[in-house]
Amino acid sequence: MTSPRERFRLRTSLLGSDPEIWRIIDVDGDLRLDELHDVIQVAFGWRDSHLHEFGELDPYPRSRDIPRIGRKPRRWMPAEELAEQDDHTFPGAVEYALVDEHDARVASVFDSLDGPLYYWYDFGDSWHHAIELIERERSDDPHASQPPWTRRAELVRGERRGPLEDSGGVGGYVELLDRLADPNSPEHADADGWARWIAWPEPEFDADAFDVAGVDHELALRFELDSDLSGVVVAGEASLASDAAIVGVLERLPEPLRRELRLRLRRTGALAPVAIEADVAGRMTRPYAWLLERVGDGLALTKAGWMPPAVVHEGMVELGWADDWIGESNREDVTPPMRLLREQAVRLGLVRVLRGRLIATAVGKRLRDDPVALWRHLASALLTRPRDEASRDAALLLAIEIACGGHTELRGYDQAITWGLDALDWSNGDGSELAESDAHDLTWDAWRVLGHLGVLRRKRWNDGRPTDEGRAFARAMLGAE
Repeated sequence: MTSPRERFRLRTSLLGSDPEIWRIIDVDGDLRLDELHDVIQVAFGWRDSHLHEFGELDPYPRSRDIPRIGRKPRRWMPAEELAEQDDHTFPGAVEYALVDEHDARVASVFDSLDGPLYYWYDFGDSWHHAIELIERERSDDPHASQPPWTRRAELVRGERRGPLEDSGGVGGYVELLDRLADPNSPEHADADGWARWIAWPEPEFDADAFDVAGVDHELALRFELDSDLSGVVVAGEASLASDAAIVGVLERLPEPLRRELRLRLRRTGALAPVAIEADVAGRMTRPYAWLLERVGDGLALTKAGWMPPAVVHEGMVELGWADDWIGESNREDVTPPMRLLREQAVRLGLVRVLRGRLIATAVGKRLRDDPVALWRHLASALLTRPRDEASRDAALLLAIEIACGGHTELRGYDQAITWGLDALDWSNGDGSELAESDAHDLTWDAWRVLGHLGVLRRKRWNDGRPTDEGRAFARAMLGAE
Protein backbone atom coordinates (compact mmCIF):
# COMPACT_ATOMS: atom_id res chain seq x y z
CA MET A 1 0.00 0.00 0.00
CA THR A 2 1.35 3.43 -0.96
CA SER A 3 2.01 5.75 1.98
CA PRO A 4 0.15 9.06 1.82
CA ARG A 5 2.21 12.10 0.83
CA GLU A 6 2.63 14.80 3.46
CA ARG A 7 3.58 18.45 3.61
CA PHE A 8 5.61 19.60 6.62
CA ARG A 9 5.60 23.17 7.85
CA LEU A 10 8.94 23.74 9.56
CA ARG A 11 10.18 26.67 11.58
CA THR A 12 13.96 26.93 11.34
CA SER A 13 15.78 29.38 13.60
CA LEU A 14 19.42 30.23 14.18
CA LEU A 15 20.16 29.37 17.80
CA GLY A 16 21.56 32.24 19.84
CA SER A 17 20.58 34.95 17.36
CA ASP A 18 19.09 38.06 18.99
CA PRO A 19 16.98 39.41 17.43
CA GLU A 20 16.12 35.97 16.17
CA ILE A 21 16.86 35.00 12.57
CA TRP A 22 14.19 32.54 11.47
CA ARG A 23 12.36 31.02 8.50
CA ILE A 24 9.08 29.16 8.08
CA ILE A 25 9.31 26.69 5.22
CA ASP A 26 6.87 24.19 3.73
CA VAL A 27 8.50 21.04 2.39
CA ASP A 28 7.25 17.81 0.90
CA GLY A 29 7.72 14.96 3.35
CA ASP A 30 9.45 13.01 0.60
CA LEU A 31 12.33 15.53 0.58
CA ARG A 32 15.66 13.94 1.51
CA LEU A 33 17.81 15.48 4.23
CA ASP A 34 20.52 16.40 1.73
CA GLU A 35 17.82 18.35 -0.11
CA LEU A 36 16.66 19.92 3.16
CA HIS A 37 20.27 21.04 3.59
CA ASP A 38 19.97 22.83 0.23
CA VAL A 39 16.70 24.44 1.35
CA ILE A 40 18.30 25.80 4.51
CA GLN A 41 21.33 27.06 2.60
CA VAL A 42 19.10 29.01 0.21
CA ALA A 43 16.73 30.24 2.91
CA PHE A 44 19.46 31.61 5.17
CA GLY A 45 21.79 32.79 2.42
CA TRP A 46 24.61 30.43 3.35
CA ARG A 47 27.19 29.69 0.66
CA ASP A 48 27.70 25.94 1.26
CA SER A 49 31.43 26.40 1.74
CA HIS A 50 31.70 24.46 5.01
CA LEU A 51 30.78 21.06 6.41
CA HIS A 52 27.35 20.36 7.86
CA GLU A 53 25.27 17.67 9.52
CA PHE A 54 21.88 17.05 11.10
CA GLY A 55 21.34 15.68 14.61
CA GLU A 56 18.59 15.02 17.08
CA LEU A 57 20.38 16.17 20.23
CA ASP A 58 20.17 19.76 21.45
CA PRO A 59 23.65 21.26 20.98
CA TYR A 60 23.10 23.38 24.12
CA PRO A 61 21.36 21.01 26.59
CA ARG A 62 20.51 22.28 30.06
CA SER A 63 21.78 19.06 31.65
CA ARG A 64 24.66 17.14 30.07
CA ASP A 65 25.28 14.19 32.35
CA ILE A 66 21.88 12.48 32.36
CA PRO A 67 22.31 8.93 31.01
CA ARG A 68 20.29 8.04 27.90
CA ILE A 69 18.16 4.93 27.79
CA GLY A 70 17.22 3.22 24.54
CA ARG A 71 18.57 3.68 21.02
CA LYS A 72 21.62 5.75 20.17
CA PRO A 73 20.97 9.34 19.13
CA ARG A 74 21.34 9.85 15.39
CA ARG A 75 23.51 12.13 13.29
CA TRP A 76 22.83 12.48 9.56
CA MET A 77 25.66 13.65 7.30
CA PRO A 78 26.86 13.46 3.69
CA ALA A 79 28.34 10.13 2.60
CA GLU A 80 31.83 11.59 2.21
CA GLU A 81 31.78 12.85 5.80
CA LEU A 82 30.37 9.56 6.99
CA ALA A 83 33.32 7.73 5.45
CA GLU A 84 35.80 9.89 7.35
CA GLN A 85 34.35 9.19 10.81
CA ASP A 86 36.88 7.24 12.91
CA ASP A 87 34.31 6.01 15.38
CA HIS A 88 30.79 6.64 16.54
CA THR A 89 31.68 8.94 19.40
CA PHE A 90 31.53 12.69 19.75
CA PRO A 91 32.78 15.19 22.36
CA GLY A 92 31.18 14.26 25.67
CA ALA A 93 31.60 10.53 24.99
CA VAL A 94 28.09 10.30 23.51
CA GLU A 95 27.79 7.31 21.22
CA TYR A 96 25.87 8.07 18.03
CA ALA A 97 24.26 6.19 15.21
CA LEU A 98 25.58 7.72 12.00
CA VAL A 99 23.30 7.85 8.96
CA ASP A 100 23.78 8.97 5.36
CA GLU A 101 21.59 12.06 4.93
CA HIS A 102 20.81 10.98 1.35
CA ASP A 103 19.01 7.93 2.71
CA ALA A 104 16.75 9.80 5.14
CA ARG A 105 13.57 11.66 4.27
CA VAL A 106 11.84 14.43 6.18
CA ALA A 107 8.73 12.37 6.93
CA SER A 108 10.60 9.36 8.32
CA VAL A 109 12.92 11.54 10.41
CA PHE A 110 10.11 13.47 12.09
CA ASP A 111 8.14 10.26 12.61
CA SER A 112 10.78 9.21 15.14
CA LEU A 113 11.49 12.58 16.77
CA ASP A 114 9.88 13.92 19.92
CA GLY A 115 11.48 17.35 19.57
CA PRO A 116 13.32 19.55 17.06
CA LEU A 117 15.75 18.38 14.44
CA TYR A 118 19.05 20.29 14.60
CA TYR A 119 21.20 21.44 11.70
CA TRP A 120 24.84 22.31 12.24
CA TYR A 121 26.65 24.34 9.58
CA ASP A 122 30.37 25.27 9.65
CA PHE A 123 31.99 23.27 12.44
CA GLY A 124 34.37 26.17 13.15
CA ASP A 125 31.87 29.02 13.49
CA SER A 126 29.20 26.54 14.68
CA TRP A 127 25.98 27.91 13.27
CA HIS A 128 23.34 25.74 14.96
CA HIS A 129 19.77 25.76 13.67
CA ALA A 130 16.70 24.32 15.34
CA ILE A 131 14.13 22.84 12.93
CA GLU A 132 10.75 22.61 14.65
CA LEU A 133 7.69 20.91 13.23
CA ILE A 134 4.72 23.29 13.26
CA GLU A 135 2.21 21.11 11.40
CA ARG A 136 1.98 18.30 8.87
CA GLU A 137 -0.70 17.89 6.23
CA ARG A 138 -1.54 14.64 4.47
CA SER A 139 -2.84 14.42 0.94
CA ASP A 140 -6.48 13.31 0.68
CA ASP A 141 -5.68 10.53 -1.71
CA PRO A 142 -2.99 8.16 -0.40
CA HIS A 143 -2.72 6.55 -3.86
CA ALA A 144 -2.19 9.80 -5.77
CA SER A 145 1.10 9.88 -7.66
CA GLN A 146 1.34 13.63 -7.02
CA PRO A 147 0.42 15.55 -3.85
CA PRO A 148 -2.16 18.37 -4.00
CA TRP A 149 0.52 20.99 -3.30
CA THR A 150 2.61 22.20 -6.22
CA ARG A 151 5.90 22.99 -4.49
CA ARG A 152 8.45 20.62 -2.95
CA ALA A 153 9.95 23.48 -0.97
CA GLU A 154 8.40 26.88 -0.33
CA LEU A 155 9.45 29.79 1.87
CA VAL A 156 6.46 31.14 3.78
CA ARG A 157 7.93 33.81 6.03
CA GLY A 158 11.14 34.89 7.65
CA GLU A 159 12.98 37.79 9.25
CA ARG A 160 16.50 39.21 8.86
CA ARG A 161 19.16 38.02 6.51
CA GLY A 162 21.49 35.24 7.56
CA PRO A 163 24.87 36.13 9.06
CA LEU A 164 27.88 36.65 6.85
CA GLU A 165 30.02 33.58 6.22
CA ASP A 166 33.14 33.32 8.39
CA SER A 167 32.02 36.05 10.78
CA GLY A 168 32.94 34.01 13.85
CA GLY A 169 29.72 32.37 14.92
CA VAL A 170 26.91 34.09 16.78
CA GLY A 171 29.29 35.89 19.14
CA GLY A 172 31.57 37.12 16.38
CA TYR A 173 28.60 38.22 14.31
CA VAL A 174 27.24 40.29 17.20
CA GLU A 175 30.63 41.97 17.58
CA LEU A 176 30.68 42.71 13.85
CA LEU A 177 27.23 44.31 14.02
CA ASP A 178 28.33 46.43 16.97
CA ARG A 179 31.34 47.72 15.02
CA LEU A 180 29.23 48.45 11.96
CA ALA A 181 26.69 50.34 14.06
CA ASP A 182 29.33 52.61 15.64
CA PRO A 183 31.00 54.91 13.06
CA ASN A 184 33.26 56.21 15.84
CA SER A 185 34.69 52.79 16.55
CA PRO A 186 38.37 52.46 15.49
CA GLU A 187 37.40 49.14 13.91
CA HIS A 188 34.39 50.48 12.02
CA ALA A 189 36.11 51.14 8.68
CA ASP A 190 37.76 47.71 8.54
CA ALA A 191 34.55 45.98 9.57
CA ASP A 192 32.52 47.90 6.99
CA GLY A 193 34.99 47.12 4.19
CA TRP A 194 35.11 43.43 5.12
CA ALA A 195 31.33 43.14 5.40
CA ARG A 196 30.72 44.76 2.01
CA TRP A 197 33.37 42.55 0.40
CA ILE A 198 31.79 39.38 1.81
CA ALA A 199 28.28 40.62 0.97
CA TRP A 200 29.06 41.07 -2.75
CA PRO A 201 27.15 40.95 -5.11
CA GLU A 202 24.96 43.02 -2.81
CA PRO A 203 26.21 46.64 -2.81
CA GLU A 204 26.23 46.83 0.98
CA PHE A 205 25.46 44.74 4.03
CA ASP A 206 22.09 45.14 5.74
CA ALA A 207 21.51 42.74 8.63
CA ASP A 208 17.77 43.46 8.75
CA ALA A 209 17.05 42.99 5.04
CA PHE A 210 15.42 39.79 3.86
CA ASP A 211 13.82 39.32 0.44
CA VAL A 212 11.17 36.68 1.13
CA ALA A 213 9.75 36.67 -2.41
CA GLY A 214 13.17 36.57 -4.00
CA VAL A 215 14.45 33.73 -1.84
CA ASP A 216 11.25 31.78 -2.41
CA HIS A 217 11.81 32.21 -6.14
CA GLU A 218 15.30 30.78 -5.70
CA LEU A 219 13.80 27.73 -4.00
CA ALA A 220 11.49 27.34 -7.00
CA LEU A 221 14.48 27.50 -9.33
CA ARG A 222 16.29 24.89 -7.27
CA PHE A 223 13.48 22.42 -6.78
CA GLU A 224 10.70 23.01 -9.28
CA LEU A 225 11.67 24.37 -12.69
CA ASP A 226 12.76 21.82 -15.28
CA SER A 227 14.97 23.86 -17.58
CA ASP A 228 18.61 23.83 -18.58
CA LEU A 229 18.70 27.50 -17.68
CA SER A 230 16.70 27.31 -14.46
CA GLY A 231 19.85 27.62 -12.38
CA VAL A 232 21.24 30.49 -14.43
CA VAL A 233 18.69 32.99 -15.66
CA VAL A 234 15.91 34.74 -13.84
CA ALA A 235 12.69 32.96 -14.70
CA GLY A 236 10.00 35.20 -16.08
CA GLU A 237 12.41 37.43 -17.98
CA ALA A 238 11.08 36.41 -21.38
CA SER A 239 13.18 38.99 -23.21
CA LEU A 240 16.45 37.51 -21.93
CA ALA A 241 18.11 35.27 -24.51
CA SER A 242 19.99 32.16 -23.45
CA ASP A 243 23.21 33.65 -24.85
CA ALA A 244 22.76 37.05 -23.24
CA ALA A 245 25.92 38.51 -21.73
CA ILE A 246 24.64 38.29 -18.16
CA VAL A 247 23.95 34.56 -18.56
CA GLY A 248 27.61 33.91 -19.29
CA VAL A 249 28.66 35.65 -16.08
CA LEU A 250 26.04 33.84 -14.00
CA GLU A 251 27.19 30.49 -15.37
CA ARG A 252 30.76 31.16 -14.22
CA LEU A 253 29.92 32.18 -10.67
CA PRO A 254 29.75 29.62 -7.85
CA GLU A 255 26.13 28.67 -7.27
CA PRO A 256 25.68 30.64 -4.00
CA LEU A 257 27.02 33.86 -5.59
CA ARG A 258 24.97 33.15 -8.71
CA ARG A 259 21.89 32.90 -6.52
CA GLU A 260 22.68 36.14 -4.70
CA LEU A 261 23.31 38.02 -7.94
CA ARG A 262 20.00 36.76 -9.33
CA LEU A 263 18.29 38.04 -6.19
CA ARG A 264 19.79 41.48 -6.68
CA LEU A 265 18.98 41.58 -10.39
CA ARG A 266 15.36 40.64 -9.72
CA ARG A 267 14.92 43.04 -6.83
CA THR A 268 16.27 46.02 -8.74
CA GLY A 269 14.58 45.26 -12.07
CA ALA A 270 17.96 45.08 -13.80
CA LEU A 271 16.72 42.51 -16.32
CA ALA A 272 13.46 44.24 -17.18
CA PRO A 273 12.79 44.53 -20.93
CA VAL A 274 14.52 47.52 -22.50
CA ALA A 275 12.54 50.03 -24.54
CA ILE A 276 14.18 53.23 -25.72
CA GLU A 277 12.52 56.14 -27.50
CA ALA A 278 14.17 57.45 -30.65
CA ASP A 279 14.58 60.97 -29.27
CA VAL A 280 16.26 59.67 -26.11
CA ALA A 281 18.54 57.38 -28.11
CA GLY A 282 19.34 60.28 -30.42
CA ARG A 283 20.29 62.54 -27.52
CA MET A 284 22.49 59.90 -25.90
CA THR A 285 24.29 58.82 -29.08
CA ARG A 286 24.69 62.37 -30.41
CA PRO A 287 28.54 62.39 -30.16
CA TYR A 288 28.87 59.25 -32.28
CA ALA A 289 26.13 60.30 -34.70
CA TRP A 290 27.82 63.68 -35.15
CA LEU A 291 31.14 62.01 -35.93
CA LEU A 292 29.50 59.70 -38.47
CA GLU A 293 27.72 62.65 -40.08
CA ARG A 294 30.91 64.70 -40.22
CA VAL A 295 32.95 61.86 -41.64
CA GLY A 296 30.36 61.41 -44.37
CA ASP A 297 31.94 59.70 -47.37
CA GLY A 298 35.40 60.26 -45.91
CA LEU A 299 37.33 62.89 -43.95
CA ALA A 300 40.90 63.71 -44.96
CA LEU A 301 43.29 63.64 -42.01
CA THR A 302 46.34 65.84 -41.51
CA LYS A 303 49.79 64.55 -42.41
CA ALA A 304 50.23 63.63 -38.74
CA GLY A 305 47.03 61.57 -38.89
CA TRP A 306 44.76 63.90 -36.90
CA MET A 307 41.35 65.29 -37.79
CA PRO A 308 41.54 68.81 -39.28
CA PRO A 309 41.60 71.62 -36.65
CA ALA A 310 38.37 73.13 -37.98
CA VAL A 311 36.56 69.82 -37.56
CA VAL A 312 37.90 69.35 -34.03
CA HIS A 313 36.72 72.82 -33.02
CA GLU A 314 33.36 72.31 -34.74
CA GLY A 315 32.81 69.08 -32.79
CA MET A 316 33.68 70.69 -29.47
CA VAL A 317 31.15 73.45 -30.14
CA GLU A 318 28.41 71.27 -31.63
CA LEU A 319 28.58 68.77 -28.78
CA GLY A 320 28.64 71.44 -26.08
CA TRP A 321 32.10 70.56 -24.84
CA ALA A 322 33.86 73.82 -25.68
CA ASP A 323 32.29 75.78 -22.80
CA ASP A 324 34.03 73.59 -20.21
CA TRP A 325 37.34 73.42 -22.07
CA ILE A 326 40.32 75.69 -21.53
CA GLY A 327 42.23 76.46 -24.74
CA GLU A 328 41.50 76.73 -28.43
CA SER A 329 40.22 73.14 -28.71
CA ASN A 330 41.23 72.84 -32.33
CA ARG A 331 43.97 70.21 -32.20
CA GLU A 332 42.89 66.63 -31.74
CA ASP A 333 46.18 65.56 -30.12
CA VAL A 334 45.73 68.03 -27.23
CA THR A 335 41.92 67.95 -27.06
CA PRO A 336 41.16 64.66 -25.25
CA PRO A 337 37.34 64.77 -25.66
CA MET A 338 37.60 64.65 -29.44
CA ARG A 339 40.58 62.31 -29.51
CA LEU A 340 38.82 59.84 -27.22
CA LEU A 341 35.60 60.10 -29.22
CA ARG A 342 37.45 59.07 -32.37
CA GLU A 343 39.40 56.31 -30.60
CA GLN A 344 36.26 54.80 -29.13
CA ALA A 345 34.37 55.07 -32.43
CA VAL A 346 37.17 53.06 -34.03
CA ARG A 347 37.13 50.48 -31.23
CA LEU A 348 33.35 50.16 -31.45
CA GLY A 349 33.49 49.48 -35.18
CA LEU A 350 31.90 52.71 -36.42
CA VAL A 351 34.83 54.33 -38.24
CA ARG A 352 38.31 53.39 -39.43
CA VAL A 353 41.32 54.97 -41.08
CA LEU A 354 42.01 54.12 -44.74
CA ARG A 355 44.72 55.75 -46.86
CA GLY A 356 44.91 58.90 -44.81
CA ARG A 357 41.14 59.31 -44.51
CA LEU A 358 38.71 58.65 -41.69
CA ILE A 359 35.80 56.72 -43.15
CA ALA A 360 32.63 55.16 -41.80
CA THR A 361 32.52 51.37 -41.68
CA ALA A 362 29.62 49.50 -43.25
CA VAL A 363 28.10 49.26 -39.77
CA GLY A 364 28.62 52.99 -39.19
CA LYS A 365 26.92 53.87 -42.46
CA ARG A 366 23.97 51.63 -41.64
CA LEU A 367 23.51 53.10 -38.16
CA ARG A 368 24.15 56.75 -38.99
CA ASP A 369 20.48 57.67 -39.37
CA ASP A 370 19.01 55.15 -36.92
CA PRO A 371 19.61 56.34 -33.33
CA VAL A 372 17.89 53.38 -31.66
CA ALA A 373 19.93 50.87 -33.65
CA LEU A 374 23.09 52.89 -32.93
CA TRP A 375 22.24 52.93 -29.22
CA ARG A 376 21.80 49.16 -29.15
CA HIS A 377 24.97 48.63 -31.19
CA LEU A 378 26.99 50.59 -28.65
CA ALA A 379 25.53 48.53 -25.79
CA SER A 380 26.55 45.32 -27.53
CA ALA A 381 29.90 46.53 -28.88
CA LEU A 382 31.12 47.48 -25.41
CA LEU A 383 31.10 43.76 -24.63
CA THR A 384 31.95 42.24 -28.02
CA ARG A 385 34.85 44.54 -28.92
CA PRO A 386 36.89 44.97 -25.70
CA ARG A 387 40.67 45.03 -25.46
CA ASP A 388 40.68 41.61 -23.75
CA GLU A 389 38.48 39.18 -21.80
CA ALA A 390 39.27 40.79 -18.46
CA SER A 391 38.10 44.16 -19.81
CA ARG A 392 34.93 42.51 -21.09
CA ASP A 393 34.13 41.03 -17.69
CA ALA A 394 34.92 44.34 -15.99
CA ALA A 395 32.61 46.21 -18.40
CA LEU A 396 29.82 43.72 -17.73
CA LEU A 397 30.27 44.04 -13.97
CA LEU A 398 30.12 47.81 -14.42
CA ALA A 399 26.86 47.39 -16.33
CA ILE A 400 25.46 45.28 -13.49
CA GLU A 401 26.21 48.02 -10.97
CA ILE A 402 24.61 50.72 -13.12
CA ALA A 403 21.57 48.62 -14.05
CA CYS A 404 20.97 47.81 -10.37
CA GLY A 405 20.93 51.49 -9.38
CA GLY A 406 24.56 52.54 -9.23
CA HIS A 407 26.53 54.10 -6.40
CA THR A 408 26.53 57.54 -4.85
CA GLU A 409 30.28 57.82 -5.41
CA LEU A 410 32.47 56.57 -8.25
CA ARG A 411 34.72 54.54 -5.94
CA GLY A 412 31.81 52.24 -5.21
CA TYR A 413 32.01 50.95 -8.77
CA ASP A 414 35.73 50.16 -8.56
CA GLN A 415 35.21 48.27 -5.29
CA ALA A 416 32.30 46.21 -6.59
CA ILE A 417 34.05 45.41 -9.88
CA THR A 418 37.19 44.35 -8.00
CA TRP A 419 35.19 41.92 -5.87
CA GLY A 420 33.29 40.66 -8.90
CA LEU A 421 36.48 40.01 -10.86
CA ASP A 422 37.84 38.10 -7.87
CA ALA A 423 34.68 35.96 -7.81
CA LEU A 424 35.24 35.25 -11.52
CA ASP A 425 38.78 34.08 -10.68
CA TRP A 426 40.67 36.99 -12.24
CA SER A 427 44.03 37.88 -10.70
CA ASN A 428 47.27 39.60 -11.67
CA GLY A 429 49.91 37.79 -13.70
CA ASP A 430 51.84 36.96 -10.54
CA GLY A 431 48.75 35.49 -8.91
CA SER A 432 48.14 38.44 -6.57
CA GLU A 433 44.67 39.82 -6.03
CA LEU A 434 43.42 42.67 -8.18
CA ALA A 435 43.26 46.13 -6.63
CA GLU A 436 40.68 48.85 -7.20
CA SER A 437 43.14 50.58 -9.50
CA ASP A 438 43.17 47.45 -11.68
CA ALA A 439 39.39 47.50 -11.94
CA HIS A 440 39.53 51.19 -12.86
CA ASP A 441 42.06 50.50 -15.62
CA LEU A 442 40.04 47.60 -17.00
CA THR A 443 36.87 49.72 -17.25
CA TRP A 444 38.62 52.77 -18.71
CA ASP A 445 37.26 52.27 -22.26
CA ALA A 446 33.75 51.53 -21.02
CA TRP A 447 33.70 54.62 -18.82
CA ARG A 448 34.70 56.80 -21.80
CA VAL A 449 31.76 55.56 -23.83
CA LEU A 450 29.34 55.83 -20.93
CA GLY A 451 30.56 59.38 -20.38
CA HIS A 452 29.80 60.31 -24.00
CA LEU A 453 26.33 58.82 -23.60
CA GLY A 454 25.58 60.77 -20.41
CA VAL A 455 24.87 57.65 -18.37
CA LEU A 456 25.61 59.33 -15.01
CA ARG A 457 23.92 62.39 -13.55
CA ARG A 458 27.21 64.10 -12.67
CA LYS A 459 25.82 66.79 -10.38
CA ARG A 460 29.33 66.80 -8.94
CA TRP A 461 32.57 65.28 -10.19
CA ASN A 462 32.36 62.18 -8.01
CA ASP A 463 28.62 61.58 -8.47
CA GLY A 464 28.11 57.97 -9.48
CA ARG A 465 24.32 57.96 -9.68
CA PRO A 466 22.99 56.91 -13.12
CA THR A 467 20.14 58.52 -15.02
CA ASP A 468 17.06 56.44 -15.89
CA GLU A 469 18.29 56.35 -19.48
CA GLY A 470 21.70 55.30 -18.24
CA ARG A 471 20.23 52.38 -16.33
CA ALA A 472 18.30 51.36 -19.45
CA PHE A 473 21.53 51.39 -21.45
CA ALA A 474 23.20 49.19 -18.83
CA ARG A 475 20.24 46.78 -18.99
CA ALA A 476 20.72 46.64 -22.74
CA MET A 477 24.35 45.66 -22.12
CA LEU A 478 23.30 42.83 -19.82
CA GLY A 479 20.92 41.48 -22.44
CA ALA A 480 23.32 41.89 -25.37
CA GLU A 481 23.91 38.67 -27.29
